[in-house]
Amino acid sequence: MDARAVFDFEQVLASLDGDQALFVELAVLFLEESPKELAAARAALDRSDAQSLATAAHRLKGSVLQFCAHSVSECAKQLEELGRSGDLATAGTAYRTMEVRLQELSDALNHVLAEGRVSSPRR
Repeated sequence: MDARAVFDFEQVLASLDGDQALFVELAVLFLEESPKELAAARAALDRSDAQSLATAAHRLKGSVLQFCAHSVSECAKQLEELGRSGDLATAGTAYRTMEVRLQELSDALNHVLAEGRVSSPRR
């Protein structure tokens, strides 16, 4: 997998002043928490709760931006805007796109962690 197609590893590291251990901590936290936020967005859609959808999408957007994953953050931004406008009919399609993009980011992060390009978290 080419993680560069999903997120900009070098830019992320630069934003962290080269702190690879911090990158690992952030990636692990993201991999643990993003499924919960995605589930919150899905639940909001299922309840037709536009405000909760916007809130969950906003949190996802913030999470993915720390990895300079611009295509993923654009999907989250679109989902957030649809929630804010109450357009739940279109939000279902946007959610499915977000789900795919988020999985791509998770796969890319797992790949970077597995290939040993970064050091272990601080102890």
